[in-house]
Amino acid sequence: MLTPEKANRMIDAGSFEDAAKLAEECGYRDMSGMDVFEVDAALSEHRTAIFEELAAKAYARPIVDLFRMKFDYHNVKVLVKSMGANVDATRILSQSGRINVKVLTEAFNSGARGDLPPAVRTAINDGISILSRTKDPQLSDVSIDRAYFGELSTLSSELGREFISGYISLLIDIANLRTFVRSIRTHRNTDFLQASLLSGGNADVSAVLNLLPAGEGLSNVFITPELEAAVSLAKTAMQGGAQLSFERACDDAPMRYLVKKRYASFGPAVVITYLAKLEWEITTLRMILTGKLTGIRPEIIRERLRDGYV
Repeated sequence: MLTPEKANRMIDAGSFEDAAKLAEECGYRDMSGMDVFEVDAALSEHRTAIFEELAAKAYARPIVDLFRMKFDYHNVKVLVKSMGANVDATRILSQSGRINVKVLTEAFNSGARGDLPPAVRTAINDGISILSRTKDPQLSDVSIDRAYFGELSTLSSELGREFISGYISLLIDIANLRTFVRSIRTHRNTDFLQASLLSGGNADVSAVLNLLPAGEGLSNVFITPELEAAVSLAKTAMQGGAQLSFERACDDAPMRYLVKKRYASFGPAVVITYLAKLEWEITTLRMILTGKLTGIRPEIIRERLRDGYV
């Protein structure tokens, strides 16, 4: 797999073609002649192939589904918002979910959704209803996120592993911290924030709401150690300062949690850690290769990268 050292070599490579060859050494197809859209498609295809390979193993499938379902809900968001805007967004649908894109699209368009997972049906119905009523795509996204995290928590409970439930709780904390910071930054009202916060995290929702309006005391509510860096950067982001460092710290938090199990030799932690590293790898390759294609300076690309030491 990609290592931080090889990522740095790709960033410093003299050309996009040279960087693409280094990606090929990590098991990816030759992307040296591709444009930005083709690179994105190739990386997604690589992820989908690994998901399918692992999901064929009974012991790994539930863990793979923890990662695949994110793409199902991404696709629901795309379909709902493209319907609202009356545009064709087929190009940005992801094949990496549990539900075949053609099946999901046909069910969405026809209204015959009985074969979809119940939570996905709820996400579609609520997303359409809220967008039609409010004309606010952000509120529609919030309802879809709620269905996603609800299904994520249900699957976590069914697996019955403390390590997995801790991982899911951290993801909910990250989502709530981001929602709080963005709400303050964009001057959204209390009703929006209350409707957007998710239950099931380590941070109590009512305690988060009590932080309004200035956001003082975040560190007393979001106390999970992995979020310490993100919390320390939140105030600057809330005040309209550079948000990149805050967002990067949020993205790094799951890796900080998974590092506890980096030496596990068997069990669900191995699969979760591998898939989290795969997501980091694909995100990193996308940043580097598209950055090379569009002429972004190496130091800017490097600044945007997330930690990948698991």
